[in-house]
Amino acid sequence: MLVPSASAMILSGPKPPHSPSAAPHGLHAFLLRPDEAAQPYYPRTPSFAWNPVAAQGGTYDFELATSRTFSDPSVLYSYSKLQIPAVAVAHQLPWMTGEPYALWAHVRWESANGKIVTPWSTPFGFNLRWTDDDFPQQEPAPPGLIRWKPIEGATAYQVLYPQLHESTPFETSTNVADEREFYTFKSPPTTITWRVRAVRYIAGQDKLKNGLPIQEFGPWSRLFSSPTSYQAETSTPTPSATVSDKWDKPGRTPAAHELTPGFAWTPSPPVVDPAIGDVGSSLYRVYVFSDDHCVNQIFTGSIVGSPAFAPRMTGGTLQLPQDMTAVAAWRGSAYSRQTGSEGRAVDATGLTVQPNEAAGSSAPTDGTPVDAVAQVDLWDSGWPTGRFYWTVVPVSAELDGTAPAATTTGKPSTAAIEYHDTALPQDQCEAGFGMGFGKVSAPVVTSAGTPFVSGLAPDGRVVASVAKVPQVHDSPLVAWRPAVGATTYDIELSRQRYPWKKTWSTTTAATSVVLPLGTNSVGTWWYRVRGFNPELPAGAQDMSWSTPVRIKVTGDRFVLVK
Repeated sequence: MLVPSASAMILSGPKPPHSPSAAPHGLHAFLLRPDEAAQPYYPRTPSFAWNPVAAQGGTYDFELATSRTFSDPSVLYSYSKLQIPAVAVAHQLPWMTGEPYALWAHVRWESANGKIVTPWSTPFGFNLRWTDDDFPQQEPAPPGLIRWKPIEGATAYQVLYPQLHESTPFETSTNVADEREFYTFKSPPTTITWRVRAVRYIAGQDKLKNGLPIQEFGPWSRLFSSPTSYQAETSTPTPSATVSDKWDKPGRTPAAHELTPGFAWTPSPPVVDPAIGDVGSSLYRVYVFSDDHCVNQIFTGSIVGSPAFAPRMTGGTLQLPQDMTAVAAWRGSAYSRQTGSEGRAVDATGLTVQPNEAAGSSAPTDGTPVDAVAQVDLWDSGWPTGRFYWTVVPVSAELDGTAPAATTTGKPSTAAIEYHDTALPQDQCEAGFGMGFGKVSAPVVTSAGTPFVSGLAPDGRVVASVAKVPQVHDSPLVAWRPAVGATTYDIELSRQRYPWKKTWSTTTAATSVVLPLGTNSVGTWWYRVRGFNPELPAGAQDMSWSTPVRIKVTGDRFVLVK
């Protein structure tokens, strides 16, 4: 018996190819492998495969629509001249659910000379939304922080504090957020309520054919609550936790964080300028360094009154009071987020401080979240040997010394308020008030036991690999799991693993792609995938490459087995 040399699993359903006069059949969706079980809801745009027609040559036309009638106004995407009975859809689809389905796909075959065109296949229906277990769930967090379970495929999160006056959400790229609005120049309430929703990346050019809007947000979580538990003050703020998908505590071996963490500390008494008096809260600023003496500074936090800080992409720096009148107004107002400039802020040497969040701190004019996005994610630290180190310093609110502390009328001084670090981060770290941590961008997951690879068998059917070294007749379709923080992916091909010599590459926002390896590309190939995270610092936005995957293209080779 003649069989292909590929080690593969044949899709279920009718095995023999059918007549080109009949419509293609066996159309189905999948995320990683074409033999996986159907899902009631797909959390991201799936790929599709179907059984081939019997005739040699020819191509396939494929359509996605919001109606099983595929009327022109309902068509979202259409593909023509597909060479294989499968398609990796390189577009995001809108969240849609129906009874039973809201989205539909169908396919047809056309001969090379265009004289034979089959009917369209039976429509295949499916729904697209976050899966039931992908709603954000609350996780434990130290005082001053909130924390939730990371969501697969999320590129950011929006956080909403309903207790804030005229509350609007802010965005973060990590799974923690601080409660700065409730602590800064105020005493916090006993309980803080919050909600969070995941955000997925939608390419700017990713427009649907019929103009249907594509929502980037997942569903809001239920309303969570976090108590603002009392913490005894220490003479100086002392780091107590580094938190994201991991939770580091002092005295323990630090962990590698896939997400840029939040930072928590035990509070210290306010640093009070006698000319100002009590301003309502202590103030702090976090710094991150690449050395344990805290000399090479790589990240600057914003001033907060909370005993914790977590970086925000938008809605970051608070518009701090610039005079005593503003302090009084701030303390007497409802809890709110007054996003804007910190004003004049200097470190312990008198140099101006510019927080990393500042790029996203311009105040909105229409009540919506700001659009400017700050690059607040950290580089890879070179884990397991490389480390980053952080500390927190007290900040004082001080009157500009060139103006009188009070007017002759007895009203509050109109002198400008400045914000001064009261300690050098280097001194804090050398005194033991610092913590180390690791930061890694996890490689893209391209396999689970065996690689997520499928391809053509000699009879034209799409098969799923069951071998650690996949073998396909031609046109391998490769898939991968979403990487934390990645908005798009780079894919590269090479004839050898080392030294790597790129022979082909592409970029996609999808999580699958068909490699351009036809029957003339017989032999061994390697491919690798990496994510791109725009919130990382410029020059370091490319994430780690996946482990290269070896595949074999057999072309028309056969082996004789008994």
